[in-house]
Amino acid sequence: MLIPEIGTIVVPTAATLVFISLAGYYGFICQYLKYLFNRIENGVVHLGKEFSPVSLIQSYVELTSLMKSMDDYLSFPALIIVFSSLAGLFYINFGILIFSIDGYVHPLTGEIYFFSLVCMVILSASAANRASLTAKEAILSLPGKIPQHYKELKMMIRSECMRDISLSLWKVYKIEPSLLFSAIGSLVTYGMLLATLGGTFN
Repeated sequence: MLIPEIGTIVVPTAATLVFISLAGYYGFICQYLKYLFNRIENGVVHLGKEFSPVSLIQSYVELTSLMKSMDDYLSFPALIIVFSSLAGLFYINFGILIFSIDGYVHPLTGEIYFFSLVCMVILSASAANRASLTAKEAILSLPGKIPQHYKELKMMIRSECMRDISLSLWKVYKIEPSLLFSAIGSLVTYGMLLATLGGTFN
């Protein structure tokens, strides 16, 4: 009798710790990538002794390689976090609407937890994707800023900086801010559909 009761506490606690740690790690790396891409963009704007064009291009190439590696290894965990959090939000809201749960403290805590996980992944990854895009645009503008090295820089950029790399959910969905709104919209739509079906059967 004691072991099942321990299991009901240990399993959700362990899952919560894993999801929070993974989402926090993912969000931290995304924010750091965003910071580094912004540094590259700033370096292109303030070309001089501190920032040379070749070092900026090399830094951009290294960052995009890091971003690709991150997407290769963490895109599936990101998908699991987002889908399970959306499923958790749906389950909590469905329970409130259909089963009329007494008290709103526990459901509200669950909603805050799941929604924060979704936001941590989607908002941080979309910010990193946006920073990567603006850094790429800045790198592409480099040859025009230094006409005396136009051909060399153009060749270097064409050979190394033309790939489109972005963070995604299991390489299926590119992560953008609009994904958050479409996910919430899907939850509302399915919730209304199930509530309507439940009312019809009753």
